Amino acid sequence: MKLDHISKIKGNVSLTSNLKSTNVLDGAYKSIFKGKSLNFEELREYNIGDNVRDIDWRASARNMNILVREHVADKKHSILFILDSKYDMNANSNDVDIKRDLCVNITGTIAYLAYRNGDYTSAIYMQDDKPKFFSYNHTLFHIENYLTYYDEDLKNQNIKQKNKVINSLNDSIDYIVKYSKKKSIVFIITDMAGIDEMDEEKLKLLAYGHDIMAIQINDIDFSDKTYDIGSRKYFSSMFSHNKKLVEISKQIKEELFVNNASKLKKYGIPLILIDNKEEIITKLVELLKMHSDLINK
Repeated sequence: MKLDHISKIKGNVSLTSNLKSTNVLDGAYKSIFKGKSLNFEELREYNIGDNVRDIDWRASARNMNILVREHVADKKHSILFILDSKYDMNANSNDVDIKRDLCVNITGTIAYLAYRNGDYTSAIYMQDDKPKFFSYNHTLFHIENYLTYYDEDLKNQNIKQKNKVINSLNDSIDYIVKYSKKKSIVFIITDMAGIDEMDEEKLKLLAYGHDIMAIQINDIDFSDKTYDIGSRKYFSSMFSHNKKLVEISKQIKEELFVNNASKLKKYGIPLILIDNKEEIITKLVELLKMHSDLINK
């Protein structure tokens, strides 16, 4: 299998980020589980130089000897991508980027970062009312596999399938809650409507067993280039040239993002908005920083 998506993502990273921002992203990623990436292994006698915070005072009292907890690093983390696969993901995010393509690039960027750090990745999305789940693995071919399937499956959707996957995120979340017991770092990647339509009860259950971050892909602004994929027509210029309507449209988008962020915040889920490929790196740094701040409160 050719690593077409991975190669493009590597190219995008090198073109749209400098060494400093790439290092910042690496550092932000590695700190996701700061304080949670150590597993308890055994008790042993205290040695000079050991951290006093590792002393197990109860065990020391029982044994009449100072004992410390020895930990081992659990370097392998599990990264799960829940991808929105509704028909509207074939619409534009801006004048150039399609939401589906942005989703592939965002997912691939995070997955490639996970691969470089020795972590395992997995992905799930709905296709023809059935979950398409890719088990956890740690190879570039595995990442290329689920990126390619997602991209091709959405490309091949037709207008008759529009309403079949309207609740794609809810169904995917429901599947993970029921069948996946592996604690994971979960990235939900969707658009404005996707987060708005997420069932809060399902979201609450997902947040109970996993660390979650959310990425909202922007919707295109109202203009002559705004294309309605449902009717397969461009919006009339009489709408896009109406400054009041354009301003109202932008205001509604801003309000919905605030509402979406507030909805997710209740469950400790940070949210960022991504508009184009060029800002993926900087926005991911922002998201990981937000997550780090939440878990270290």
